[in-house]
Amino acid sequence: MNLPIILMDVAQQTQKTGFWASFVNFLGSILKGLNSITGVIPAPFGGYGLAIVLFTLLMRLVLLPLDLKSRKANQKMQEIQPLLSEIQKKYKNDPEKLNKKTMELYRKHEVNPLGGCLPMLLQMPLFFALFAALRSISDDPNIAQYAAPFLWIKNIWHPDSPLVNNVGESIALFGPGFNGLFILPLLAGVTSYFQMKMTQPQGGSNQQMKGFATIMPLMSVWFCIMYTASFAIYWVTSNLFQIAQQLIFKKYLAPAAKEGDQE
Repeated sequence: MNLPIILMDVAQQTQKTGFWASFVNFLGSILKGLNSITGVIPAPFGGYGLAIVLFTLLMRLVLLPLDLKSRKANQKMQEIQPLLSEIQKKYKNDPEKLNKKTMELYRKHEVNPLGGCLPMLLQMPLFFALFAALRSISDDPNIAQYAAPFLWIKNIWHPDSPLVNNVGESIALFGPGFNGLFILPLLAGVTSYFQMKMTQPQGGSNQQMKGFATIMPLMSVWFCIMYTASFAIYWVTSNLFQIAQQLIFKKYLAPAAKEGDQE
């Protein structure tokens, strides 16, 4: 799956479909509303950069029930994994019996094998819509004509890169007016790696998942280099929120849920 191409296609279609365009415009209006508040904070700490951080935190809180449901479902799957492995080994030559015993195991432990995936899939439309909303704002001439500095980035509507200046023109490394330092792309890669590492089953041997956990952080770095810093701010903030959420889940919620199941 070529994520950057998919995102570009989604962004270009925001004017073509009524409901989708309305949803994208709704998210864009929230961002603009937040900017009307954060815009009073002096640069480079306020404006659209801070608005995107606040918007990301708001969206993660809205999605928190789905995230918790997904994590609890994944935890239950991990707990029955040894039993599932035994069944698979015992009935590997009898697919019909294997399927029957597997479903019996799921019913006995009240596990939905799709419970950890469905909540994540429901979040994908929001992910694409947010990308389209940021793209729409950055393409708005009334907004794009004004540089939007945030922390070390001179203009978040262009990549956090020393190879691009604050008006989006390619320059020599650290040439005049360079826009950033590659910090966000690197943070995107590092936080993506730890976020995926923390959600992987302990002791798992799924090579496909391990490969994905390696490729996805590299894709994060590449994509955040190629696209605007505005989306990279969202990406890094979202990853940091999920890392903190996972730490809290493992320390407090997971043990409580396990004790409740045992009772």
